[in-house]
Amino acid sequence: MTTTDEITVEVVEHDPHDGDAVLAVLAEAFQATTEMAPIPMPLAPLPTTAMPGTPASTMPMTATPPTPATMCRARSFLTTSGAAVSVHSSPAHLSRPVDVDILGPADAVEQARALLAGVFTVQDLGWVSGEHEFETRLRLT
Repeated sequence: MTTTDEITVEVVEHDPHDGDAVLAVLAEAFQATTEMAPIPMPLAPLPTTAMPGTPASTMPMTATPPTPATMCRARSFLTTSGAAVSVHSSPAHLSRPVDVDILGPADAVEQARALLAGVFTVQDLGWVSGEHEFETRLRLT
């Protein structure tokens, strides 16, 4: 018996082309249902060397190269348990590592993880198991 499950995939990217590559692999194998607008992720504040109480206007300014904005995009997909899933994509090149969170029923999350591992190098960063759902965080390179 096959069942249809929904997974939600969040992609944290520095380059939109990298996020597109990841989502395209998933869309080739699963039916996309919804996509949220990209959400800017806050960057960590730059460290300062000023002594406490030093006015910011007296701190020396140094030129730093611009950092690409980090964005988070989410999309939902329908998966079919028990169905063979494969993609015809060749291994994709990412300009920078992309972090991916996958949330849904454990079998569906594992199916998506295995699919991504067939196209990208996957590093498992952690997982959380709930009563009905499973969430995993991956780093793709």
